[in-house]
Amino acid sequence: MKLSDLPSHEEVLAAHLDADPEYRREWERTALARAVAVKVIAYRAEHGLSQTALAMRLGMSQPAVARLESGEHNPAFPMLLRISNALGVELAIDIAPTGQEPRLIGQRARRNALESFQGNGCAVVVAAS
Repeated sequence: MKLSDLPSHEEVLAAHLDADPEYRREWERTALARAVAVKVIAYRAEHGLSQTALAMRLGMSQPAVARLESGEHNPAFPMLLRISNALGVELAIDIAPTGQEPRLIGQRARRNALESFQGNGCAVVVAAS
């Protein structure tokens, strides 16, 4: 089998989301967590920091950074404030009722959004700079 014959990540994910409602619910529930994890991991890599060094900047423990980077647990609002302040990262979260397009975050930011999803009765866009 050639590599080009294998399904892409997006195709595998779409199949799981379509086939398993529980998987879809969990995927939607942790969308914000994954978006924040991607930004935190990227920041740490760009700045050559270990989890311990990043933990010191954030005023938290290394295991707490590992938990944040796992993308499995949605961060509380105070944690988002801490990340923004300590790392100089701008985070924007736009939430609108299902069927309505989030409009507070501009088109350009939406194209570069960390995460965009529909779930729990809402459409959500998470952007960061």
